[in-house]
Formats: sequence, C-alpha cells, structure tokens
Amino acid sequence: MTVRKVVIAGGGITGLTVAYRLLAAARSGESPAVEVTLLEARPTLGGNIRTERTGGFVLDGGPDAWVVAKPHASDLCRELGLGDRLVDTVGRNRRVYLPRQGKLHAMPEGLVLTVPTRVLPFAGTPLLSWSAKARMGMDLLLPRRRAEEDESIGSFIRRRLGEEAVEQLAEPLLGGIYAGDVESLSIRSTFPQLAAMEKKHGSMILGALALRRARESGPERGSASAFHSLLGGVGELVDVLARRVERAGGRILTGSRIEAITRAAGVHGAGPGATPELSAEDPGPRYLVRVGGRAEPVPADEVVVALPAYAAADAVSGLDLDIAAALRLMPYESTATVLLGYRRSDVPHPLDAVGAIIPRPEGRRALALTFASSKWPGRAPDDAALLRVFLGGHRDPHVLANSDEELIALACEELRTLLGVTARPLLSRTFRFDRASAQPLVGHTERLGVLRRHVARHPGLHFAGAAFDGIGIPDCIRQATEVARAILSGGPRSPEKRENGIPQPRT
Repeated sequence: MTVRKVVIAGGGITGLTVAYRLLAAARSGESPAVEVTLLEARPTLGGNIRTERTGGFVLDGGPDAWVVAKPHASDLCRELGLGDRLVDTVGRNRRVYLPRQGKLHAMPEGLVLTVPTRVLPFAGTPLLSWSAKARMGMDLLLPRRRAEEDESIGSFIRRRLGEEAVEQLAEPLLGGIYAGDVESLSIRSTFPQLAAMEKKHGSMILGALALRRARESGPERGSASAFHSLLGGVGELVDVLARRVERAGGRILTGSRIEAITRAAGVHGAGPGATPELSAEDPGPRYLVRVGGRAEPVPADEVVVALPAYAAADAVSGLDLDIAAALRLMPYESTATVLLGYRRSDVPHPLDAVGAIIPRPEGRRALALTFASSKWPGRAPDDAALLRVFLGGHRDPHVLANSDEELIALACEELRTLLGVTARPLLSRTFRFDRASAQPLVGHTERLGVLRRHVARHPGLHFAGAAFDGIGIPDCIRQATEVARAILSGGPRSPEKRENGIPQPRT
C-alpha cells in the first residue's frame, strides 16, 4: 500500500488543522494512508494563539475569540469534543466603549461595522458631530460605485460615510482588527461584506439593515453572542488538536526551523517558470524539506506551507524565486499585548463592556483595551479583574523595542488615564508579536492570483494561513480544510495533475 508523505511547515492553527483533517480522514478509511510530519520552529505550538493559566487567571495573549458568523472554528470545537467548553460573551456586557476627548462613551446600539442601523442611538451619541451624522446619512442618497478596482478601507468608508466616520469609527474598529492603516488595507480582502452591501443595495445603511433583519429573524435571533471562545482560553483548541494529531500517528517536531524546501531526485525542471516533471523511473517523493539541526532532509509527496509570508519566502527561495518574490510583497505589523490582573475593588470603572477601542485623534498609545473578566466567564477569580492592553501596530511600529517593564508601565499609564486605575497590578504578563499581523493591502487579491499561478507549477505544494485569505481563526481553519481536501482528492501523482496550492479568495 502506498503511503503519501505530507510535511506541514508551521504549527499554528492552520498547520494543526491540516494535520488533523488528513489523519482523521485516513483513520476513517475515507482516504489512503498518509504519513504526516508537522514542523514548528518555536518550542510551542499555536502561532499567534497563546494561552497561559495562573492563579485563577486565564491569559489569552493573542486572539481571545472568533466570530460565530463564520462557523468553521465553532464546528471544529464541537467535532473535537469541546462543544461544552464553548462560551459566549457575557450578555449584560455586550457593548464597546470609545473615548471622545478623554471620556469613554458606549458605541451606539445598532452600529454594524461602522454602519448605523438604529436612528435614536445614533442620533444621541456624543462620539460624532452633528455634521458627521448628517454626512453618514447621505449614504442613503449617494450612487453606488461602478468601478470594479479595489480600494482601501479608508477610501471606501470616506466615500460612503465621510471623513469623521473614518477617524472615529473605521480606523480604530476596522483597522484595529489588523493593527493596520485603513488608508492602505484592502476593503475587498478585509471586509468584503461591506463592499457587497454597496454593490447589492446601493447603500451601506440599507445593506446593514437587511443584514440585521435577517439575523433577527434567523435561528440565532435574540441574545446570541456574536463571538465564541473556550472556557479555558483559545489555547484549549490548540492543545486538543495537537493531542489528536499525535494519537492518530502524526509526528509533531517543535524547535524545527525549516531551512529549505527543494525538489527531490526524480522531479525535474530547472529554474523559475519551469514545471516540474515526475520521472516514471523514480516514483520517490517530490520534495525534500531541510530542517536546521537535522542531518537528513524530510521527504515529502505533499508540502503544506502554513508560515508567515516572509518565513515562507525564505523556505521556498531555492525552489522558485517567483514564489519567494511574491510572498515578500506581503507586509506585516508588530504588536504587543499586556495583561494586567487587579483586585476588583482597585478598578473604579464598572467594566460593563467587552472593552474599548481607541481612535487615533485621542493621542493614546494603546490601540484597544479588553475587559477580559467582564467579556468572558471564568477569566479571573471572583474578586479580581483581568484587563488587556493592545500596543503597537502601524501607529507605533517600534513598540517591541521597549522592554517588558516599559511595556507594562505604558499599559498601566493607559489604564490610569482611561479607567482611573492607580493601584499596582496583582499580575502582569507581556506577549510580543513580532511581524505577526499580516496586512492585506489594496490589490491583495490580484497579487494572490499571481502567486497562485506560480504555485500551480509545483504539484503537491500548498500554501494556507493568515497571509492569504483571512486572518481570523475561522478563516485559517477553512483554508486548512480546503488544503486537506485538495491533498486527499489528489489521487495518484501524474505529470498532468496541476493542483492549485492556495485556497481561492472569499466571495
């Protein structure tokens, strides 16, 4: 029986999901046998998902949730037996604060990704001037854009809703998700649903109203949370996936940095642009994956690259310079997250929200705050509060030059100014994310198309992850599932089979 050898580069949520899907299919008899080796450069798995637990606190240093509207993550948790660990945001605290001239105000009810859908809360909010509210209302009268080319988030929101909507809402809310600059981020590749509202309804407000009506009449109407997490933090998903992979016979090698992916003997074709041909005389593996510290390369019939784009470029530069060059066009931002635990009595703010996002005109160093112990159940002891402060991104690209002590002091100062917290924290923990936030800039879809054409020259080579089609956990899981399906449906190797190694963009 032929066993297909699959090497997965990267032990984040994408790589782990690919490994799990392949092995689960093989064990169930749905596919031929596979031998899976997952290589991760760091000593730990999970990529940007980092969860620690100490003294009754659950510390999510990276993402602490995913959107329920994209079902891939929640469905995977249920499949893995984590269904009873899924938690909703605390119902009474489902609001978000924004500061205006130093004072926190609740985001108006009915605001959908910067688009107002309820008149009275929108009219009464002090977060926007009356002229800005009137300008946003003009969205109902403005013609839809006929041009098909991509544009930035800032350009799109400014055109439909006006300048103040960009500064006060889009920049901290939409740009904040990517820690990026709304004047550069692609609307099509970040929030395609907003562009679809204009295209379908001719108005963002009409589109958001239609979306709200559909949700209110759907099966999850009422108080259903828009986000899910896990009772012990998002890291629970990583832990269970890793255990399932190893129990199914997969090899997980941490501390294994990939130095190069090259063609194996018997696979011919020299130079960028050449299509590798499989030798009938030598049906051996297509690729060899060279790993630092290992004398012998790891052979592979299929290679899944689930690395940051710059690391992927280094890995494949000896295989195809065109792919490497295309990958290096994808920029990243760096961030830091500081978690601080306090006695609840030492925090004067009611913490009656999931957190706060901070517009750039406020001049704060923090991008956002999360009131973690108010957002999720079980994140802190009953008499304590857990807060997260986000720093860096495009506003402060050199944030990681600060020491941990300096970052903690900076976070404490932000909490003093915004929430009135003056006490020393019971707990402090800093998480650093160097070049960890992929930036899908204007034209991202077109650049992916070019990359896809280059990758198609290399059967058995696949790319997936946050650099390609969506940065969120559900998007990474969806891409991983698509890659696993492509591998499982590949059948016998042949020179004629040309797999397309990058998941298609969302529509």
